[in-house]
Amino acid sequence: MLEGITDLSIKRAVFLSEWAYLDGNLDYEKDFCEEINRVSNFINSFISVNHLEKYKTAKQMALCEYFFNPWSGNNYKPYTYDFTGEIPTNDWRNQFVSRVLKSHKGQCHSLPWAYKLFAEAIEAKAYIAHGPGHCFIMYKDEDNLYPEEWVNVELTSHQYQPTFWIKEYFAISDSAISKGTYLTPLSDRQTVAAQLTDLAFGYNAKYHKYDKFTLDCVQMSLRYYPMNPNAIIIKGKSAETLLLNYLKKNGGLADYYTDYLDLLIMESQQQLANTYMTQLTEELKQRWESGYGILQEHQKKQGYE
Repeated sequence: MLEGITDLSIKRAVFLSEWAYLDGNLDYEKDFCEEINRVSNFINSFISVNHLEKYKTAKQMALCEYFFNPWSGNNYKPYTYDFTGEIPTNDWRNQFVSRVLKSHKGQCHSLPWAYKLFAEAIEAKAYIAHGPGHCFIMYKDEDNLYPEEWVNVELTSHQYQPTFWIKEYFAISDSAISKGTYLTPLSDRQTVAAQLTDLAFGYNAKYHKYDKFTLDCVQMSLRYYPMNPNAIIIKGKSAETLLLNYLKKNGGLADYYTDYLDLLIMESQQQLANTYMTQLTEELKQRWESGYGILQEHQKKQGYE
């Protein structure tokens, strides 16, 4: 897809990443296409019945309504943060869109990606965007309904959040925004490239190692989405692991291959610095943990399970 050999499909890319982790025990038609098509039909009908066509952002508005509130199309079950604990928090399956499609529960990665797949299906101009350890949705306010040019949709808490608040809460610098690291809507090609990084993440979660496969994934991903700190970190860790393993085998002797891996490690360090990524401090960690507790109380008050 990235090289233009086949058509770009974010839905297919997400499926393949999850399918690989589950050893092929996932069905594209049943676990992805059928539900996405059903929801797409409902959203299109929702727009028509509620006469939303007058808005340029009708599709985005309808999708938010579908996620946030009980409607017949979601079986009167809005999409909420998953506090059930059915799967341990460090289990990679928590990231899966396929779980969201079935349960209507997810977290700050899987909920925005589910929204993006629905948006792709109905051709809505909505985009994945990143914050430090976080994902959300952005779309352009073509109807001038909000005070900012872009609308930031936080799906975990069912909120439209102003940019200044996101910057402050996640300690995002202006440099990180101008570089395209955070608070930047991803193109569809960048979005597919991000799935290659998720594929590498899933591989590490499954096999507990970094190797040539993880390096190949993120190097390809970085060609199309170079300002992804996660991909750069995996690149550095993969190169370090390959270097250590190689030195053990060849008696610690330097050669062209060790020079190549050393170069990748140094590249990773510089690339990471260029992203101006937010560094996780104890203060930030406590702030985010507090926000998690507030979100849980909010869901209880709203009557969500």
